[in-house]
Amino acid sequence: MNNERVLLVIDALYIGGTETHVLGLAKELIKNDVFVAIAASKSGTLVGSFESLNCPIHHIDIPRTVNPDGKLEKELVEKIESIIEEEKITLVHIHQFPSGYLAGKAAKNKGIATVLTVHGTYYPDHEIRKLLELSDSIICVSPPLSNYIKSFGIQNPVLIPNGINLEEYPQDVSSEELRKELKIPEDSIVVLYASRITWAKASVCSIFLRACKDLKLKSIPNLHVIVVGGGDRLVDIENLAQMIEKQCKGTFIHIMGEQNNMHGYYSIADCVVGTGRVALEAMATGKPVIAVGNHGYFGTVNKNNIDEAWNHYFGDHGSKTACSRHILRDELKKLLLDKEQMKLYGKESREMVEEKFNIQNVVMDMLKIYSDTLKGGSEK
Repeated sequence: MNNERVLLVIDALYIGGTETHVLGLAKELIKNDVFVAIAASKSGTLVGSFESLNCPIHHIDIPRTVNPDGKLEKELVEKIESIIEEEKITLVHIHQFPSGYLAGKAAKNKGIATVLTVHGTYYPDHEIRKLLELSDSIICVSPPLSNYIKSFGIQNPVLIPNGINLEEYPQDVSSEELRKELKIPEDSIVVLYASRITWAKASVCSIFLRACKDLKLKSIPNLHVIVVGGGDRLVDIENLAQMIEKQCKGTFIHIMGEQNNMHGYYSIADCVVGTGRVALEAMATGKPVIAVGNHGYFGTVNKNNIDEAWNHYFGDHGSKTACSRHILRDELKKLLLDKEQMKLYGKESREMVEEKFNIQNVVMDMLKIYSDTLKGGSEK
């Protein structure tokens, strides 16, 4: 693979599971002496992180939608074709719509192999079909996604999980400075919720805050809550937090918006509520995780249910039940009031990521897919 030249394409450089995945993948590919170039709308909180890779980043003003065979589509496809020529790209790796659709068309026009990673089920069927038609190999990040993609007639999607660079998530990092900044007393119990505050995940955040209100009033008076993430429903969450604090007669909810340094927030938390990549990052930091996502509620992750948790992608692609304020409140109470159990689950969390989701192993699998695709050996 050392002679190959890979173009990674995403919509923009905002913070999200897909974007963070691509950032980590790019870092590890470069470490393995693979030439990497990025094509994306050069906007978002992760711009600096991508620039630190010291690889070419080509700005493309990716629109929210594209009109098939329209003038704008033609211009954007031609621009990506010019990037492929300029960087002597031999393989294009796409992740999203519409950027993946535009890059896939450009790659087809230039006779370049294309790999697609599917990260979720949130696109309309006609968009997924377009991406599948343009791709030579299909990767899915969870077992439910593999089943989903098979429903489109794809026989052999490859299952490769999100990879975590454990060096970027050390354990036992001091949270003293962040505690002072947020004015969280040392004896407080801290729970973190992190996700994009859009769609179903904004609803989960609302359920989470209401569950925490119950805990603050009835069970855990020293509770502090942190919400990290941006999105079009952030104002709704901020308003809900203000209402809850008024009812609880005190400030204890910290709405932080989009943040680049997630490790600091994981470190300050006693427990993390989240899904997908957030769950994996929190586990890498050695934190117990209660998994809740777009699909519904999974619960506390431990060594006995990690395979099942991944099969649900931590509540994002499958779940045990619908999430409710009462279910989440009771699970949080049970976990937060048992310090020894939290410590054990945190230790197990780190071990599970080391074993199953280490970026070094993931990239070796990715390089094999690249190689097979370039040889024409990968099948759909």
